[in-house]
Amino acid sequence: MNKRIIFVGSTATLALATVGAFLLWPTPFGDHRIIVQDVEPAETPGTIQEVSWTWEPDEETTAQSVFIGPAGPIVMYEDGVSALDGSDGTEIWSYRVNDLRTPSSRSDSIRVGVTSDREYTVLAWHPRETVEYVNMAVLESGSGELIDEYRFSPAEEEADDGARPPLPSLERLSTDTWLEPDGDGFAALSIFTGEKKWEYIPNQECRILHNYSHKNFEDFSVLIGDNTLIFGRYCGEDFNSDSFQGDLIGLDAKNGTEKWTINNIISLAKSEIDIDHGVRKTDMKPMWDPGYITVSTTKGNSLVEIDGGNIILDDTRDLFPDSPRDSGILDANEERVIDVTRHLGDQPSIFTTADTRSGDIESTATLPSTDFNHYLLLPEDLNISFSWPNIIPLSGGVLTTTCKNECENNAETDYTDTVTFIPSTPEKEEVTVEIPLPSDTSSKSTHTLLASPGSVITYMKNEGSIPEIFGLK
Repeated sequence: MNKRIIFVGSTATLALATVGAFLLWPTPFGDHRIIVQDVEPAETPGTIQEVSWTWEPDEETTAQSVFIGPAGPIVMYEDGVSALDGSDGTEIWSYRVNDLRTPSSRSDSIRVGVTSDREYTVLAWHPRETVEYVNMAVLESGSGELIDEYRFSPAEEEADDGARPPLPSLERLSTDTWLEPDGDGFAALSIFTGEKKWEYIPNQECRILHNYSHKNFEDFSVLIGDNTLIFGRYCGEDFNSDSFQGDLIGLDAKNGTEKWTINNIISLAKSEIDIDHGVRKTDMKPMWDPGYITVSTTKGNSLVEIDGGNIILDDTRDLFPDSPRDSGILDANEERVIDVTRHLGDQPSIFTTADTRSGDIESTATLPSTDFNHYLLLPEDLNISFSWPNIIPLSGGVLTTTCKNECENNAETDYTDTVTFIPSTPEKEEVTVEIPLPSDTSSKSTHTLLASPGSVITYMKNEGSIPEIFGLK
């Protein structure tokens, strides 16, 4: 039996007991509860057979986003977070902010992030009583231990008189920092203190490629994998030409020192958000293995190992000469590359896996039931710079969401109601598994998939909220 201890803050009472009782623990910022201790993380399943568990927030809580921690999903609310055990959906710990418990205080007033190694969960929110600072909290993602709570004041030039300071951008955390704009470059601030650890300012003749007109890097072409921060840089005069090449830079996320540079072969694209200002971005796509990315170069869709900046393949699509040029790479590392060819109409969509080094085709799998496979929801451009939220590779095949039951005769419907697992070894007579999921046809919503310790997580958003989360095994 697991020993259960509950820590509850915002009280001066202190009590201690074991199973069946609880420990009350004061914290000045919020309610902090540790519900289950010593959770052993389980492996992510390699195949999927069923919905193993379902989790729903309580009636007074709105779930907004889901992150992946070391033991399972971490759910963001309008007033805090909870961590779940990926094996069974049990709540492990939670942290809820006192300032955001009333509905009038919940409008875009909190940000949450998980560090790149999943070790820490970070919260930032606006307190009700002042506009001078932001409250911060840092917790261990696995155990829920509260590491620190503190007040963060942004640099004076970033704060407008009488206005609330901007919340830190917590979407791209390294193991111990977050990024903030800093002049023509950016600075890395400690998640534990808010103090600047290092900064990167390009040479006078160079520009780093992020969107200068938007705070918190809404369209910042930067990725953080393991301990490397990656971004594009352009050094030259003809910045406004339609197409040109730049450099790809890898910095040590611990101290900001340059680890490697890939010079003058990175293809640069216009920013989707700020086209009128001629801002450029690097077309990068993270792989499911955090040690690799694909990036558009003069040689093609190149596979890059990000710790050393080594180009593993000049063009991943060379492994698939029979695939059309508009096919896309679902996943790639030094062992395998998975290509996706999406067909409309009666032709099946095809998943092909090749050995990275030899180029040998290891397996080919298709979506079954051609009468619905064209509802596989992939983007128009399969080689876009962000991950697909509704199709993921597993060790035993590919998992995707589709629309089968309610859209047989309606090609315009944009929602999903089924999870489909496609084995990568059909020669072993493994069968495709189809799992029906609750869906809301009126909202035209699609399910998101996330690989997690203990299960694969899927959920659907309805008007910005997540009504339930499913664990698939």
